[in-house]
Amino acid sequence: MKKTLFFLLTLLYLTGGAAQDSLEIKRVALFAPLQLDSLFDARGAFKTNMRIPSSVKTGIEFYQGAMMAIDSIDQQGYTMDVTVYDTRKKGFSAFSLADNGELDGTGLILGAVSGKEYLDLAAIAREKHIPFVSVSYPNDGGITDNPWVIVANSKLNTHIQAVYNYVLRQHGTSKLTMISRTGNADRRISGAFTSLNASQSGPVLNIQSANLAAQVSNADIEALLDKDRENVLLCASLDDNFAKRIINAATALSHNYTITVVGMPTWESFIDAGKTETRGLSIVYPSTLYNPGREENDWVRRFTGRYGQATYTPPSELAFHSFELTYIFMHLLRRYDEHLMQHLNDKQHYLITDYDFRPVRVGASGIDYYENKRIYILKLQNGKLEKQH
Repeated sequence: MKKTLFFLLTLLYLTGGAAQDSLEIKRVALFAPLQLDSLFDARGAFKTNMRIPSSVKTGIEFYQGAMMAIDSIDQQGYTMDVTVYDTRKKGFSAFSLADNGELDGTGLILGAVSGKEYLDLAAIAREKHIPFVSVSYPNDGGITDNPWVIVANSKLNTHIQAVYNYVLRQHGTSKLTMISRTGNADRRISGAFTSLNASQSGPVLNIQSANLAAQVSNADIEALLDKDRENVLLCASLDDNFAKRIINAATALSHNYTITVVGMPTWESFIDAGKTETRGLSIVYPSTLYNPGREENDWVRRFTGRYGQATYTPPSELAFHSFELTYIFMHLLRRYDEHLMQHLNDKQHYLITDYDFRPVRVGASGIDYYENKRIYILKLQNGKLEKQH
């Protein structure tokens, strides 16, 4: 992997990040945190004693997925003019690019950005009327009145709504317990569930709350269970270590109790469908991606193989989304040009993810941004991961 990353980064550094096409039919700008300045010296040589920082991983996954999509579009005979910008390059400023006219004529922006870079690109998108697809940032950044921003990585509250709807639909008669850590860190999540469960006549579901110490034990979990009913443990926390302790305790107790553990979108990073130690337990969590697996889907098999050949690693969720979103939106740009925003849910070029882009209106002034509202509820049981309907 290190050699492959070195090759990709060297190629990107020496080419200035541009993949130019002589016809320049449609202009697309990609923004990613690649940190090339920290990896190469003034002569353009890779710093051999420099460890590739983990922070480059996001940029590489986004870049590699996007480049594979561009290659696929090129093989279909469509011409695109694509420029890649390293947001961690010394002196980088999105506003400087805009002021210098470098983004003039750009029809689409895709970015794996967050924080200041996200806000700057959102402001530029609004000013210049350029669709901006935020591929990785699960946040709206507080922007308002900006119908040119597309939040593809759904926000936490959208996941929470989907989880609550699932529990309401599937586990209304189960023993429901919402577990969070003591302190303020998890209050936002537990508060969101409580708000969703409220009605004028009282709580819709009988959900008991349990605030536990971070070092949760098997005894802590067993005290919440009922042997005569199905037990649903709703983990209202983004702390992965806390979640793993709940899963481990529930697994140990699953021989004597019927337990379903319901978690957060961050569980995607550590849930392994092949693990045998959780086979007695049902684990449910939300995700913006349902990957049916190499054995079940030809496109997934081909993409996984191509990505592995290029990076010597399996593709991450971000790599899948980067390919899909680049592929979809470049086709939308090619077909609809300046009318792209009116066709966000044209599904002609969808691959494995069923995106559902909807306008979000925080106030009464109009559309604040668009967000992907398609959340998959995934269930891991007996070593098999399946989406729930």
